[in-house]
Amino acid sequence: MDLRTGARTRLMASALCITLGALPPPVENDIDIALRALTARVHSDHDAQLVRGVRRFYANRGLAPAWTDSAGWSGRGLQLQRAIAGAATDGLDTGMYRAPTIEARASSRTNAAHAHADVWLSFIALRFAEDLGWGLTVPGQVQRSSAYPRRPFPADSLLTAWSRAADAGQALLEVTPTGVGYVRLREALAMLRRISRTTPWENVTHGPTLRVGATGERVAQLRASLTQRGDLASAFGDTSAFDQRLATAVARFQERHGLMADSVFGPVTRAAMNVPITTRIRQVELGMERVRWLPPIDTGWWITVNLADQRAFVLNAGRTIFSTRVVIGTATHKTPMFTGTLTHLVLNPAWNVPPSIAAKEIWPAVQRDASYLERNHMVRVADGIQQRPGPWNALGQIAFMFPNRFNVYMHDTPAKALFDRPDRAYSHGCIRVQRPHEMAELLLARQRWSRAALDSAIATGERSVVMLHDPIPVRITYATAFMDDDGTLQFRPDVYNRDATLDAHLQRRRAPLAP
Repeated sequence: MDLRTGARTRLMASALCITLGALPPPVENDIDIALRALTARVHSDHDAQLVRGVRRFYANRGLAPAWTDSAGWSGRGLQLQRAIAGAATDGLDTGMYRAPTIEARASSRTNAAHAHADVWLSFIALRFAEDLGWGLTVPGQVQRSSAYPRRPFPADSLLTAWSRAADAGQALLEVTPTGVGYVRLREALAMLRRISRTTPWENVTHGPTLRVGATGERVAQLRASLTQRGDLASAFGDTSAFDQRLATAVARFQERHGLMADSVFGPVTRAAMNVPITTRIRQVELGMERVRWLPPIDTGWWITVNLADQRAFVLNAGRTIFSTRVVIGTATHKTPMFTGTLTHLVLNPAWNVPPSIAAKEIWPAVQRDASYLERNHMVRVADGIQQRPGPWNALGQIAFMFPNRFNVYMHDTPAKALFDRPDRAYSHGCIRVQRPHEMAELLLARQRWSRAALDSAIATGERSVVMLHDPIPVRITYATAFMDDDGTLQFRPDVYNRDATLDAHLQRRRAPLAP
């Protein structure tokens, strides 16, 4: 390079540097600024995870807005907001999902406001979707015995799907649980809210127990209350007389509330009747929250146990095809809530006594009575104590096995009298079945087992294992409010105090953020 060429090159480079130095700094993207502002606003780890999903969503679309345009909200943005506005239908608080208002004015300030609104709507739409489809709470954080696996929440994938859908709002609502239990609770919520707005429930005043033959003002109150609640068709006739028709209505109310259906209106029945409708509404909302915890299930066979109802059900295509009473764990040995898979049945099972039961109950009994083990058909084994198969066995003649970390399963029992009680919380945690032979017959019929074959295998007295060709999903749930197959609204006592615990946890959940 000669001197003139070198000088010319240096001059051009110098001019280029001067030119570059004179350029204004690059303009920041409004979406990126809004994302940084949103990140600074959230404080909980949970919301931070949602924000990371929002960031990935906008990064994948080159920081382009998704729900706004130069005129304000786009059609998809409005569709999302209309879907979110119906949150109360599913027992959710609409105040948790407020979108900002934006005005249509062509200015840089308005562009920034549009970007802020766009990003914020993505965030609250994710919040709403997760609350609706996955639950406001995490089961294991509410109670350690609520062992439902938390499903992954695909935040950015959902936003992308909504942004491409013909109707973003309809696409958002596709996360709503579709199981029969949730749909019925949703119907119950709408019904109770309608009643609370139009004809609030009346109470029955304190007084002596009422039964057939009683008369007076409190009988008239009872008749009016049962009519309001739908247990009595109408209050015509002598409204102050406790007749047989009223007795039938009292029994119906008692059955719907898990009480002894004796047609006697005493303190327990009166306490159930005088529960405010707002409390009943909350029971339904808590039941909906627990359903959201559950993983989706196909339309085939499954088994569910409602611990609050103390009943087990076999369902097919969402329809109950079998039900039975069950005995559940006591208040100090609560049966946990979890999902599993029924893989096999054990006929004539042996009972390996859990170490805790052996230490607290069996060995002290042996010390008092040396013949205790022999009289109860128990033997010492390497790992402790085992009760031999037979009609005396604590597991009865059939056990339904769905392996789980709690070592809880369903089984027969020789203690049949407990099934006649309205409160059947008497076990150490396992679930005793009132009609195990009928349940086994139903399940094994799919494998061409007859009832005669089942009875014959049990009659041998020998332990045997029957594997299911098609394992069946099992759900151990807890619902103090539900609708049965004929649309009757049912309530049950909160025997494990789990409604109160969940309600308190929901009260402490993350607060709404102002847009």
